[in-house]
Amino acid sequence: MHNTVQLIVASQKDRLILESVFRNLGADAVFSQDLNDALSVFEKTRPRAVFIVDGEDTPAEIQIREIARVAPFMPIVILIKQRDASKAVAYMRLGAFDCAQSPWTEEEIRPVYKKALNMSGTALRLDSGQFEKQRAALILTGLLLSLIFGFTAGWFYGFNKYRTETRPPETAELPYSHPSGLAFDKDRILISDWYSQAIYTHDLKDLKITGVASFPDTVPVGLAAGENGIWLATAGGNIEKRMNNEKLTVISKAKPGTGAPVGVCYDGLYLWLAWQKENRISRRLANDELTELKAYQYPGRTITAFSCDARFLWVADEGLRALVKLSPEEPQTALSKTELGQYSSKTLKITALAPKSGKIWFAAEDNGKGRLFSIAEPR
Repeated sequence: MHNTVQLIVASQKDRLILESVFRNLGADAVFSQDLNDALSVFEKTRPRAVFIVDGEDTPAEIQIREIARVAPFMPIVILIKQRDASKAVAYMRLGAFDCAQSPWTEEEIRPVYKKALNMSGTALRLDSGQFEKQRAALILTGLLLSLIFGFTAGWFYGFNKYRTETRPPETAELPYSHPSGLAFDKDRILISDWYSQAIYTHDLKDLKITGVASFPDTVPVGLAAGENGIWLATAGGNIEKRMNNEKLTVISKAKPGTGAPVGVCYDGLYLWLAWQKENRISRRLANDELTELKAYQYPGRTITAFSCDARFLWVADEGLRALVKLSPEEPQTALSKTELGQYSSKTLKITALAPKSGKIWFAAEDNGKGRLFSIAEPR
């Protein structure tokens, strides 16, 4: 039985300490620098347990959730840098199998290491025949449930087709609580979170996180995607052009206004910015200086979130409690206003939106949780 474990640790100093400890424990330790690296090699290494060092760029809470999505039965152990019993309890409530407190020694880690391997070696072993049978049974059950759900959904569709009442859009909870920007890059959703200071890449099919880029010195408040990179609006009022690589390397910076914009988007030719304070929309060249071509006064009440595509500009207007559609040629005049039922909630606050394939997607904060939902594009 193999004893491969995976460790996610960015600090070279911590890695050297842990390499020595796990080598002396007889473990075959595979090291990953961050969550992206860990997810990319996860299927190849097939570890029996994952050890995560807390306090690094990607919060341990996010790593627990994403690893649990990939392998729900995987023992996850958090290596805490500073002794904190309340933090250990919080991690275990989130799904961690156990925690090991600093200083990390063989004596400290050996018990949780053995316990994690013993757990993995019984009913929860990833490569066991029993697990494969269970997985096959779960897949079969899932298929049957999908058929039943499909039939039921079809029946409800036919039933609701002739009703005047509109069904609310489906929502999904995000594994972070303060989304601030939303953009689409082919079949991926990019969402920035100002609190964790990161951009999360989600697969559009199942919303699983496929990548995380952290910015310790930047607070992202808006996001736009183009063919040659992305634009990141920051709380300091800068617009950063970044390469569309794993680390989103900075290419250029510009400060086009006084204060942070409430939204930024790219229509394939121009970059558009919007400011809530002045209810102002600005059309700019997508060059390093972001040269302004023209500014417009928004005709509604409050620009809460802003986006665009090649056809229209879109505004979530909290004052009107509506989605407002504007023409890029004449943004001073609204083409349509569609009431958003989500604004009836006292706790939900829409923070970003973006159009995609006939739908308008929204990111929101809701009572300490991040939300993602979509509606059909208004005609």
